[in-house]
Amino acid sequence: MKNGGTKMTIVAVIPAFNEEIAIGSVIARAKQHVDEVLVIDDGSADNTSQVAELMGATVIRHEQNSGKGTALRTAFKWAQRKKVDVVVTLDADGQHNPDEIPTIVEPILWKQADVVNGARFLKGHSVEVPKYRRLGQEILTHATNMTAEVKLNDSQSGFRAFGKDTFGIFKFNNNGMGVESEMIHDAATAGFKITEVPITCRYDVEGSTFNPVKHGMSVLGSIINQFQRRHPLLYFGVPGFVLFTIGLVLAFRTLFIFQSTGAFAIGTSLTAMTFAMIGSFGMFSGLILNSLAQYIAFNNMHKAE
Repeated sequence: MKNGGTKMTIVAVIPAFNEEIAIGSVIARAKQHVDEVLVIDDGSADNTSQVAELMGATVIRHEQNSGKGTALRTAFKWAQRKKVDVVVTLDADGQHNPDEIPTIVEPILWKQADVVNGARFLKGHSVEVPKYRRLGQEILTHATNMTAEVKLNDSQSGFRAFGKDTFGIFKFNNNGMGVESEMIHDAATAGFKITEVPITCRYDVEGSTFNPVKHGMSVLGSIINQFQRRHPLLYFGVPGFVLFTIGLVLAFRTLFIFQSTGAFAIGTSLTAMTFAMIGSFGMFSGLILNSLAQYIAFNNMHKAE
């Protein structure tokens, strides 16, 4: 695809696991808008790879199922080696509309953004989503926004575009579906501009085989882990301060009881000591880890320069 006379290579990346039924049509439609389609067959037990190859996609196969994060890691390493300009990620099950790829990549082509997130819930653009899914997505989006310090409407979208400058900054520590939030976190931390465009999404196709509650808890756990690494002072220090304060209150209560009755409240004193010790440990851990996080961020910033 050309932008301002410059040829830009756009590749559609489709992570797939047992998607032989839908993946053929997804590839066929995506090929109309990109230079190449890359399918990462993540250990499928069906004919996903064969169908993808018949439809003209480049296929990289994992011998065993390792999760979406691992599939995307493989894809982005491949894109770096091939010197691809733009990567578009979309699901293999047909929920995303490949005809919206031009909308997804446009802000990158015009250098208006480094990462484009396809959002289902932008103002004035509604998608019929099952209520239980919408509730879970709202919770995960709010958690992602707080952790990554961004303002997105749909942090769990798998329909995204990435400019070539971003390829190397993604850590892919999360092998599973939590990678969606992790990539937003990594891009925001690296200072890349993230924007959103409206997309549609079908829910009348066979969805994920993951239990939605288990899936949501897994993603939320990943987000909390990211928050812990980015804001250790808040994660450890604030709870530590609260526990230490409770310990002090119980300690004063122990003294009050002793002065009033002459009896020593052993249970209260032991509880006060426990809370104070755990609280102190939490506060000091938060301070130390926060200093380390700032030191690492400072070094990374100077390396980038």
